Order: sequence, then structure tokens, then C-alpha cells
Amino acid sequence: MGTYKIKRDSNGRFSSIWKSIKWFCKRVVIGIAIVFLLVGIYIAGGYGNPVVKAELVKEGLAPVLVRIAKCESGNTHFRNGQVILNANKDGSVDIGRFMINNKVWSKKATELGLNLMIAEDNQKFAEYLYRNYGTSPWRATESCFNK
Repeated sequence: MGTYKIKRDSNGRFSSIWKSIKWFCKRVVIGIAIVFLLVGIYIAGGYGNPVVKAELVKEGLAPVLVRIAKCESGNTHFRNGQVILNANKDGSVDIGRFMINNKVWSKKATELGLNLMIAEDNQKFAEYLYRNYGTSPWRATESCFNK
């Protein structure tokens, strides 16, 4: 077998090994960046949508949320073909099946990529509220849905 000689370049570095190490390190950094990007997209709910649908959708609706919807809107999102809106004295509006207040919750719903005027999104946001705050967002109708 022959011997392998490592040559130094004009700067005194080991050129062939140095080039291989740089090439390898660049590929590793690019690979790690791609993995972080893909994980970020997965966590965010995919393709530019912020934390949306997959995280918020649960199998079935909690029984208490069905009772809340019955008390809030008669368990319907539309009346006469229009989304149910309830104007409040403070200028805010309660929206849809779960009567979600726009002044209090609009910003968070938008952050989650949800439009409270859409029936499916109204329900998903109600599920989010219930998981994170229990029934307290619907305190005003508590005597109705706790029967």
C-alpha cells in the first residue's frame, strides 16, 4: 500500500482536508436549517397558516359547549340567511353560534387564523376558549347552560 501525503496550500493549511470539512459543515448547517423550517411549518399548522385548524379541532364537541350554543344563539350560526350578530351597549358585537365578543376576542381569533363570521371558525374558537378559559367567557349565560 502506498502512503497518503497531505499537502499544505500557500497559507499553510491542509487544503484537501480543509475543503472537505468546509463542504461537510455547510451541508450540515443547511440540513439543520431545513429541519427547523419544516418543524416550524408543521407547528404553525402548515403552509403559512398560523396555529390553526389541526390544533384547534377536537373530535366531537364538549357537551357544555352544545348547551352554551343553545343558550347563546339557539344553537344556530345563521338567522334568515345572515350571521347572528348581537350589538352590546359598549359598542361591541357578539358573533355567531357561540356569541363570541369581537371587542374581547377578535385579535386572538385573527392570530389563530380564524374568522368568527364563518360557522366552522366560530366553533373552533369556542373550543379554544373552552380549553383555555373554561366556561368563564360565557359567564353571562351560566344560569342557562348549567341547568
